Amino acid sequence: MIISYYILNPTGNITLLVETPLEKSDYKTVADRLMAMNPEAEQAGFIGCDEKGYFLNMAGGEFCGNATLSAAAVFAEKEGINPGEKREITVNVSGAEKPVNVTVSANENGGFSGTVEMPPAKRIITRDFELEGETFRLPVVEFGGISHIIFEGVMQKEKAEKAVVRWGDSLGAGCLGIMFADYKNGALSPLVYARDAGTLFWESSCASGTAAAGIYLAGKAARDVDISLKEPGGTLRIKAGKNKAPLLSGTVKKEKYLTVRI
Repeated sequence: MIISYYILNPTGNITLLVETPLEKSDYKTVADRLMAMNPEAEQAGFIGCDEKGYFLNMAGGEFCGNATLSAAAVFAEKEGINPGEKREITVNVSGAEKPVNVTVSANENGGFSGTVEMPPAKRIITRDFELEGETFRLPVVEFGGISHIIFEGVMQKEKAEKAVVRWGDSLGAGCLGIMFADYKNGALSPLVYARDAGTLFWESSCASGTAAAGIYLAGKAARDVDISLKEPGGTLRIKAGKNKAPLLSGTVKKEKYLTVRI
């Protein structure tokens, strides 16, 4: 099988986007092989254009903001965007009930800046989670295709990895993130378990997790928030508030375009 794909870098969250048309039944096999060939990659998606317009389907069926921004940058480049120009790109994304609007700007250095109009959270709930004899009462921000637990504090690495799998399974979530948030210092450490894709990563950045952290903080503070969160791969900015679409801003760089036989 011949596969053509992009390697993109949205705030360190290395993303593979396959443009070779494939059946959805082939997604996991192809994603697994490409991820094995690119160990620095944290996720894989499949892009194209059909009768409904541009689309992005993640390997695990989840919604991913960084991959959405990356896909929009690829589509804008295909449309012939020039440095200094801005494009409005709409993408049908897995895990999102409605098409996602992205504003993309081409930078002079060959990279892109963009803002993703993130899907609203379906709901925010508080649940008790158990692990190793401890009970944690934590908020869960639910999106279509992915949910995020907001954990204000830190947890030992192996314990956290055990928690995200066990808690994800208990929620029946196809994809679960634990966002270790330090709001005082404007920092976020994302841990994401995609059960359906069979992956678990301490991600360099997580756009949907950043949105969840902003949405939760806005609800907790009962006001609009506009915060930038430092993550291992860089900084993402989120604007969130009651009855407003969360706006996630970041950057993306196209690293490579490859064609391989797998």
